[in-house]
Amino acid sequence: MVSVEPRRSQQAVQLALWPVFETSKSNMVALYDLAPRFVFEARPDGDGKKTVIDREFSFGGKRYKITMKPTRLVLEDQSEIDRYLGEREQIVEEVIRRLASGPNRLTLIGDNKVRFPFTLNEVRTELKRVKHTYNLDEIREAITLLNEVRIRIEEVDSRKSALLSAPAFPVMGMRRRGDDGDRETFVEFNPLVADAIRTLAFQQVAYEVLMEIRDPVARWLLKRLHLEISETGDPVQSMAATEIRRDSGMPEWKTTRNLLRRISAAVNLLVHKGILDKVETEELKNRQRKEDIIFVMRASPGFLAEVQRSVQLAKENIEDFARVTNGQTPTTAFIPISTGEAFKLREKRRQALPRRGAAAE
Repeated sequence: MVSVEPRRSQQAVQLALWPVFETSKSNMVALYDLAPRFVFEARPDGDGKKTVIDREFSFGGKRYKITMKPTRLVLEDQSEIDRYLGEREQIVEEVIRRLASGPNRLTLIGDNKVRFPFTLNEVRTELKRVKHTYNLDEIREAITLLNEVRIRIEEVDSRKSALLSAPAFPVMGMRRRGDDGDRETFVEFNPLVADAIRTLAFQQVAYEVLMEIRDPVARWLLKRLHLEISETGDPVQSMAATEIRRDSGMPEWKTTRNLLRRISAAVNLLVHKGILDKVETEELKNRQRKEDIIFVMRASPGFLAEVQRSVQLAKENIEDFARVTNGQTPTTAFIPISTGEAFKLREKRRQALPRRGAAAE
């Protein structure tokens, strides 16, 4: 943890293209958001004696490995406990990302560090708005875990260096317990998220629907479906229950029947929320024993339109970047921009909302 510094403003083209002007949407960073970084179930992985959790998952046709090292927290009774990132941390990080997706909220520090200044009361108010209630102490603890639990993501079949070896927020500044919740706090996004902002490799996702969904597996599945549809353009996607378990970060289950029931509940929840229009299943059996279920899921017209709009916005970001920078591509650095040009880019997005909304309808 470092001391809170005064806000420092530096405009960049990419930061001007980052804001989301609909409260129902937020930005998604595909690989980072889909990596199984959270420990949701009460049962720990394996025999419960490991202090480091290793998981493998697939993304974009490649295999990845994620390693999570817990941090030790001192409780009120002075006892100590090892903690990973859980559902509370997922929700708090999602809310911080949404707040950071507002206009003029991000600050560029140096050449490539992206900082987000905010207040704890801001986070608490937004949590309450989306019907997740945590007090200031719980929010402080969640942000502390997001700052201390180290994550390593690497491609299994590659000898290249790890894609990420850092916490969610490698740097933060936070007032001590008892200070006013309106005092400024800040976090810096990790390199994987900062690089996605720099290269414009992010898409808008249905934030308020995610917040309505109380099942973390269903939240993960919504983002996975969004990504797969945006990549393929196909509203019909198929996925095995065992693949969903592995890639979402669920632990192994002793009883296959209970695992399949658990995954089926997550898929059906997306039907209830209007994300999926129809689901067909194929049971895979070994003699009479059910071993897996293949879910063939068809996106609803509304969800499909949202994904298509998100893809179009991402394309427009690239086009606007090229226009403002005289044909450059956003691969090497954050490109400085005047305050006036940044305002014009934001206004173009804001003014286009009614037209796009009408088209989606």
